[in-house]
Amino acid sequence: MRKLWTKEEIQDVKRLKQNHSASEVGRMFGVTKNSIIGLLYKEKLKDGYVPAADSKYTVRKNTL
Repeated sequence: MRKLWTKEEIQDVKRLKQNHSASEVGRMFGVTKNSIIGLLYKEKLKDGYVPAADSKYTVRKNTL
């Protein structure tokens, strides 16, 4: 089930991530480390970050 994050929780995650790993922060919130990493990445995109066009992580894979 997908967690809906409040603004306060997002700020708490950012603050905790400065001194703890994603796994540790995830345990504090009862979610996976990937949930924390995804949240932080989405927040980075909202703040204006644009990934490089040639990045292997942003290139769409051909799935046939």
